[in-house]
Amino acid sequence: MSFPELKIIIVNYNQINDTIECVNSLMDAGALLNQIIIVDNNSSDNSVKILKEQYEGDITILDLKENKGYPYGLNKGIPKALEEGAEWLLLMNNDVAVDKGFLVELQRAVNECPEAKLIGPTILYYDQPEIIWYIGYRIVPGTLIGVRSFRGQKYNEKISRYINIDVMHGCTMMVHKSVFNQIGLFDDSSLIYGDDADFSFRARKAGFQMIAATRAKMWHKISLTMGREKPRTRYLRTRNTIAFYKKYSRGVSKLIMFLFTVVKAFMTLLMDLIRKNHILIRPLFWGVVDGWGNPSKEVRSF
Repeated sequence: MSFPELKIIIVNYNQINDTIECVNSLMDAGALLNQIIIVDNNSSDNSVKILKEQYEGDITILDLKENKGYPYGLNKGIPKALEEGAEWLLLMNNDVAVDKGFLVELQRAVNECPEAKLIGPTILYYDQPEIIWYIGYRIVPGTLIGVRSFRGQKYNEKISRYINIDVMHGCTMMVHKSVFNQIGLFDDSSLIYGDDADFSFRARKAGFQMIAATRAKMWHKISLTMGREKPRTRYLRTRNTIAFYKKYSRGVSKLIMFLFTVVKAFMTLLMDLIRKNHILIRPLFWGVVDGWGNPSKEVRSF
């Protein structure tokens, strides 16, 4: 695989084994070590030392002195990649592994869909490797409600090779440098969750087209960093999603989104009660309150 104009940015925080697996899978897919930039968010598990020993200095490592979240880490890696001459930037969680044909398919998408400047892969469940987790959102017209494509379905190559989508997923996306030059970096005030939707919305508004290259497959260890059912995860996901709705909806659309979030929160509350997940109710409540109220205020602790 020859994709010299590509730089790969991986954000790591205390998951060194996952990061090594991710890097090794990229190497198996044809990536060169000097194409990879790892941004370490002040890990306490000797990640930086281990990575330097593992790859003997061939990988660029940005050793941050504080953890300000995933989008902040990306925003430190992106200028470095652009400075090194990247045309395309592949932005990745560290808790993923890619298929051997992953980079070939992304490069094929670049060649066959030159109008697309944001390209996403097919993301499958790591522990259910044939089941689709994500191939992009489509937005319901007149709202900001996203509908996932093919979620929960078994992957097969009858799916179109390229699909137009409206929202990229922060887990992994490939972005052309012209997007950053025009709209800037990620909104890193959210710590995690919502930054990808915000970036996608700004890119769409600026006229950039985004697609999913469905043959580019990868596997995600879903929410290993934050924990899907932890109170902090519930709060941040709820607050930041609603903050996105509040920021970009207008008029009737804002009313629709408010009612949508109220109904969704009520349904989530019922499920928490049924499942006896009482610990998640308080962060759900404050996520809704802070999202619609003052999403820029300091993040609550749970």
